[in-house]
Amino acid sequence: MDLDVAFLPTPANALKDRKICIVVDVLRASSSIVTILESGAEAVYPVHAVKRARRFAAERGFLLCGERNGLPLRGFDCGNSVAQLGKMDFRGRGVVLTTTNGTAALEKVARAYAVLVGCARNRTACVEAALNLATRHDAQLEIVCAGRKGRFVLDDAVCAGLLADAMAVMAGDALELSDSAIAAQALYRSYPDLLRAFERSASGRRVMEIGHADDLRLCADIDANRTVPQVMYGEHLVIRPFTARQEGW
Repeated sequence: MDLDVAFLPTPANALKDRKICIVVDVLRASSSIVTILESGAEAVYPVHAVKRARRFAAERGFLLCGERNGLPLRGFDCGNSVAQLGKMDFRGRGVVLTTTNGTAALEKVARAYAVLVGCARNRTACVEAALNLATRHDAQLEIVCAGRKGRFVLDDAVCAGLLADAMAVMAGDALELSDSAIAAQALYRSYPDLLRAFERSASGRRVMEIGHADDLRLCADIDANRTVPQVMYGEHLVIRPFTARQEGW
C-alpha cells in the first residue's frame, strides 16, 4: 500500500486512482463532525454554501451548525465549537454543517473511492478503518488537509503526520510513504506536544482569539473517540459512522 499526504485538497488527485481518502480539518470541522456523530446524530450533511445550508436544513427539519471565520452564524442552532457541540443533544437528528474550510474540502474529494473524516480525537479508529479498506480493496491511501483559505496550515499538516505515523506503526513494511507523508510524519514528530503545535498555528491563534482555547485542548485529545465518519456521495453529501458490515465493505 502507498500513503500520500496532500497538504491542500485537489479533486483531480482524489479521482486519479482508487483511493481511500482521510479528510483532515482538525481545527475544527473534522473534530466537530466526530463529536456530533459521537453525540448520537443520525447523520451530518456538509454543505459549504451558507444559503444552501440554511435552505436544506429548513426543508428537512435538520439542526443547523457552522461558522465563517470561526464565528457562529446568525440563526444557527450552534457554531463549530467542539466544546459546545459536545454538550448538545443530537440523538436521532440530522445536522447540516457549513464551515469555512472543512466542508469545501469534503466537497472537493467526495467522489474518491472512499472518504473518511479524521482528526486526533479518532486517530486509531480512523487509521484502522482506512488500512482495512485499503487492504480489502487494493486501494491507495491519501490524507487530505483542508488548509485555510487555500493555503497550507500547520495544524492540519501536523495532524496528517500524526495519522501517517500511526499508519506506519500499524502497517509496518506493508506501507510505503510518499515524500509528503514522510515530511508530515517528521513535522508531527518535531512537536511532542500536539496542543503546542495547534497553539502556534494560524488556525489555533484564531480559535483562541475568539475565546475558544478549550477547543484546542479537545482537538488535541488523541483517541478520545472511536467514531469514524464516512462521507457518502450522492444527491447530497451525507456523513455517517463507518460500519464495514452496514456499508457493504
